Amino acid sequence: RQAMTKLDWMVNVNLFDNETGSFWCGPGMDPKKIKTEVFMLPCAASIEKEGSIANSGRLIQWRYKAVDAPGEALPDGDIMSEIFFKVKELYEKEGGPHKEAITKLTWPYGKTLGKHFHYEPRMVAREINGFFLEDKKVENPTKKDEFKEFKKGDLVPTFAWLQDDGSTSSGCWVYSGSVTEKANLTMRRGQADPTGLGLYSEWCWSWPVNRRIIYNGASVDPNGKPWDPSRAVIKWDEAEKKWKGDVPDGAGDPGKGRPPFIMKSDGVASLYGPGLADGPFPEHYEPLECPVEKNLMSDQKNNPAIKRFDKSGIGSDLDVYSGVTGCDPRFPFICATYRVSEHWQTGVLTRWCPWLAEMQPGMFVEMSEELAKDKSIKSGDKCIVKSARGEVECTAIVTPRFKPFNIDGNIIHEVGIPWHFGWITSKKRLYKRGDKVPQVFTHGDAANLLTSTIGDANTMIPESKAFMVNVVKKGVN
Repeated sequence: RQAMTKLDWMVNVNLFDNETGSFWCGPGMDPKKIKTEVFMLPCAASIEKEGSIANSGRLIQWRYKAVDAPGEALPDGDIMSEIFFKVKELYEKEGGPHKEAITKLTWPYGKTLGKHFHYEPRMVAREINGFFLEDKKVENPTKKDEFKEFKKGDLVPTFAWLQDDGSTSSGCWVYSGSVTEKANLTMRRGQADPTGLGLYSEWCWSWPVNRRIIYNGASVDPNGKPWDPSRAVIKWDEAEKKWKGDVPDGAGDPGKGRPPFIMKSDGVASLYGPGLADGPFPEHYEPLECPVEKNLMSDQKNNPAIKRFDKSGIGSDLDVYSGVTGCDPRFPFICATYRVSEHWQTGVLTRWCPWLAEMQPGMFVEMSEELAKDKSIKSGDKCIVKSARGEVECTAIVTPRFKPFNIDGNIIHEVGIPWHFGWITSKKRLYKRGDKVPQVFTHGDAANLLTSTIGDANTMIPESKAFMVNVVKKGVN
């Protein structure tokens, strides 16, 4: 919240009021001293617009619009189109550095429909797939001396047909093949599974080239025979001279030195890869905040490549940590954060749904029966969970799901809290005339008031799953 007070302005696109957009009237904030101008833009929910979604399994699935968005709410694409055309208009009138990057940007997706520019996700899907910018005769990348002629605007069949001479364009090369001249394959809902392995190759589309298991070439020997015939992902049919099963990873017939790991220059797998700040081999390090004096697996306790804001000169008063040089008796318990089924991420979407807020109404802390006995805490008691950075009030849940750890002969307790809650939907909030009031109030603040600002050495993913806290019954020092 304090960091956002330094902004001149902020655009917040969301379905509901939220802690980010309304930070200026949150706990500890004085609106009279905050200069930030906040623009709240209401947007459409997923069922109020169409487009594709993708997951970590590389599946891309098209979702359709079910109902219109209420009021002035717009799909994200429409909002982007409106902003873009206004920015383009300003650059055309006033100029500016590198103005051609804006004035000549290809953005053909908007159709004027009254007040705003309507975004066409199906057109965007075609551009992401890739298309030819000119008439072109291209050699088949998998069959030498065989050529195919394309017209300007024709879609690229797969990424292998993309050219390096500027004659093709693709928004994302791994999506090439997801849209054909006949159909958008992400819209498919085929339920056949001839392999029996759960591939369902005609259900939507998987990047790249609808390959369901990446590097599946490693599942066969050099002659194309599966290492495990009972679970063949791909196999070479010698009679028909073709691969069967999943889309094979790599091109060509077997027996010709075809490497299984086609995205590596040497074609083989590696135990480690280049470019990691703390590589090349995997190593176990303790979190910066931890309950042990030393790393039991090596002489190096913490990752030496992590970025510490408190040492960088750009940190804040929240970049404080406990137990860095030794265990801190003020914060003896490990804390982990997680989610519950009834809420989604920060809870901005789900806390406003009364039936979900009723099922999971607020912040809780889970603990073992052993720890609860030591602290004289019962389920339902109000507790304060404290870290070196802040504190949060929680309702206690005593459960056998949590067990104490025996680490090098020492008994260490762990507690757990969800991260879905915040002040914006609480009864304690000061509601003004015109504010939307939840039908069911929630209680508790964000778990991030407790978590540390340390991230891993490569991606800065925060250590929100392991930091140190104390838990006390409310009203007990």
